[in-house]
Amino acid sequence: MNVALTSTPHIVALALVAGALCLGLALYLTRYPVLPPRRRAVLVAVRAATLLALLFATLAPVIRYPSTSRERNRMLILVDHSGSMEVRDGDASGRTRREVADSAAAAIGGELRGRYDVRLAPFDISLGAIGTLDSWKHAGPVRGAGETALGDALREALDRVDPDSLAAILVLSDGAVNRGEDPERALQSTVPAFGLVTGSASEPPTTGIGGIDVPPEVVTGRPAVLTVTIRHGSRPGARGVARLSEGGRELGRAPFATERPGTLSRVPISFTVGERGKHFLTVRLDSLPGDRITQNKRRLVAVNARPAKRLVPVVATTWDWDLRSLRRGVEEDTSWAIQRVDPSLRDADVAVIRYDARTLTPERSASVMSFLARGGGVLFWTDPVVAPPQIAPLSRALGLEWRDLDAPGNRTATVELTPAGRASEISLLGGDAASAAATWRALPPIQVPVILTSSGPLTPLLVARYGTETVPVLLAGRVAQGRVAVLNVSGAYRWGLTATGLSGGAGIEPSLFGGLTTWLSQSADDRPVRLTAPDITPAERPLPVRLALANPALAPGARATVRARGGAGAAVTLNTSPQGDFAGSILLPEGVYVLQGRVERGGRLLGTDSVRVAVGEQGVEFETLQADPEALARLTSRSGGESAPIGHPQRVLARLRSPDVAKSRLAEIDLFHNVWLFVVLVLGASAEWILRKRFHLL
Repeated sequence: MNVALTSTPHIVALALVAGALCLGLALYLTRYPVLPPRRRAVLVAVRAATLLALLFATLAPVIRYPSTSRERNRMLILVDHSGSMEVRDGDASGRTRREVADSAAAAIGGELRGRYDVRLAPFDISLGAIGTLDSWKHAGPVRGAGETALGDALREALDRVDPDSLAAILVLSDGAVNRGEDPERALQSTVPAFGLVTGSASEPPTTGIGGIDVPPEVVTGRPAVLTVTIRHGSRPGARGVARLSEGGRELGRAPFATERPGTLSRVPISFTVGERGKHFLTVRLDSLPGDRITQNKRRLVAVNARPAKRLVPVVATTWDWDLRSLRRGVEEDTSWAIQRVDPSLRDADVAVIRYDARTLTPERSASVMSFLARGGGVLFWTDPVVAPPQIAPLSRALGLEWRDLDAPGNRTATVELTPAGRASEISLLGGDAASAAATWRALPPIQVPVILTSSGPLTPLLVARYGTETVPVLLAGRVAQGRVAVLNVSGAYRWGLTATGLSGGAGIEPSLFGGLTTWLSQSADDRPVRLTAPDITPAERPLPVRLALANPALAPGARATVRARGGAGAAVTLNTSPQGDFAGSILLPEGVYVLQGRVERGGRLLGTDSVRVAVGEQGVEFETLQADPEALARLTSRSGGESAPIGHPQRVLARLRSPDVAKSRLAEIDLFHNVWLFVVLVLGASAEWILRKRFHLL
């Protein structure tokens, strides 16, 4: 131990104390010659000891020495419990990589617990609980699950453990990292890392899925192709079949053959999806003789299916020129299609419905209300001939009141933007307010079938003026969970014909009707509550969910819950996150679920949302099962540590036992403020006074 003594003396005080010491010695040696020599020696010694202690204190001495304690030297052992650690090539006895790593972690922790405060934690996609060596030994075996996110585990470990007390991190893993942050960036060389690698660096004797190329979107009713990459390890050639299924229904299959070890094969599988929406498909390889690894032969993937064209059904008693103009404008975008049907609105993105008594029967009005409650978009178009429908729940939800004009067939007018229309994407026609206002004024006059007033959620964007009357021509707003627009106009086809035929431009049909249709289809943007969750979560891993409010100011005091419907089902209450939304996780067995989120505040429902998710084998962890010693070697060398195979850990253990790894602090003893120094001063002065009195010198 290196000990250093430093002082910062005060020169004047030092000189005075030295003078007092000399004076005291001189007096005792010259003033009391008749005093027996023994008594005089005792008095001189007491006086000298007292003054020497005072002289020492005047020097303000400080002793510094390095101090190492087990409590200030924590070693964190991170043990890989990901899915690839279940491969049985950990050692010659056929144990899994995880079994070998768990055993080695316990042995190393026991050997170094006298030098370090040893803590252990498992990790895969996230870091598990950090515990002591005793809790690690008594923990039950856990099946490996999830991907390997070593960087995320290191980042979380540094957040949970005080870095000033952390002397070293030891990682026991097969080294293959396939998720999350880069380990070197997460560690940032703040703590030396050491690694012990388990598993073989060559492919194990197995054939499995090495990757899947999934089209992000498919068209319903049309064949699509999914490509499976098959990785063949160190085993004899084999033949098998790759199958694609949804639920219990097989969608496609393709044979494959592997001939040489270490080869990759790409197998395309053709399939067709009949319904729109999110589909969870399972890719599975037939079991191969002698292949004991099963986790790499099954993969769950997600694919979204949509129609070839988004459907806009038109419900009307007649197919007039205005509706033909609507079709031209909408179908200018080739992803949309107009269909004249009597719809249930089940597969519609947007519906166009004539707002008259013959079209909107009570049954159809109820169907439209259900469509809006599901988040659909509806364009209502008043009829110039047939009277509007009677008052009903639909009309009350729209908040519209109307009366006929005196002579609608003879009254025409131009239209102009309202203040709300000057800020709406619907009425701006793809431009700004000034250009849109000029365009609307330049268009031919149109007829307005009825006088409307709005007392509900619909806001006028365009108006026509008839003397003292101001009649809304275009209104838009949100009703239930959907979007609604009302077009109160007859003869709108003239806008398209005139603008195209006389002005030589494209007309306003695409910008008005196409833009209006697109806006109506985006009702999901108006959801007061939005639920987000990953499409697929690995089995045996909590599924993270998040609920966000469109108005974050309502979050304080609110209660958010998520319920899973399908399979076993479950429910969870979410916690408020620092971002002002709600977050949590829900543990579900394998299966497909609909998550329903709900937010309440003070007994009032703020909103709901739902998403479709699946829990199952995601498979990224099993794309390659060979160990990667180089990954741990790079991490440890750049942080000042060492790595080695788990079967030969001597080099790593030697470094962990060396003094340069253990953290030490510089301890200080300030003797000037040391209580024992002042005890010597007080006792010395008291002893001298007592002796002088006893020797009759006072």
